[in-house]
Amino acid sequence: PPGCGKTTILRDIIRHISYGIGCVPLKVAIVDERSEIASSHVGIPQNDIGIRTDVLDMGLKSEGMIMLVRSMSPQVVAVDEIGSMEDVMAIKQIINCGCHILASIHGYGIADCMNRRELAGMFGANGFKRIVVLSDKNGAGTIEEMRAVKNYAGNICKDNPRLFNILQVSFLKEKADFLKKDIPFPTKEKKIKF
Repeated sequence: PPGCGKTTILRDIIRHISYGIGCVPLKVAIVDERSEIASSHVGIPQNDIGIRTDVLDMGLKSEGMIMLVRSMSPQVVAVDEIGSMEDVMAIKQIINCGCHILASIHGYGIADCMNRRELAGMFGANGFKRIVVLSDKNGAGTIEEMRAVKNYAGNICKDNPRLFNILQVSFLKEKADFLKKDIPFPTKEKKIKF
């Protein structure tokens, strides 16, 4: 649900990726449509988003993602609250360019998101390879489910261990360790303390 810290955690994951905490350091580009992730002021991020992170502030997500890929050569593009068909089309273009996506979306769970018309085809080999479902059921930071997405053949999607595509559903508070390919996802509910 809104207001549970989803954007804060997205920012933390971006920072970890950019600094290389728990993973190989990567170049990240953020499309900060409402200036919530980096909180830029006069073009300078006020929040720590890492040393390898570029920010496009106050621009449309769909247009900004394409602009950043063309001009900044990121390895990872991060956006908050995707949902429109334009966002999805831009994400597909980015994946086809070889970049990876870190995104969030509001939803009632994995099935709800997978069944949305605008997100059709965005899961598995050609889209999001890991999904984290979060809530505030037991307080802020409740992880409902984490899973690797299976492809159409029913196999867990294989990807480059340095790069990833993650769809964050609702709220996430977890260390960057789950971003590593060889770390298994927890199978039972887990409450993270702040």
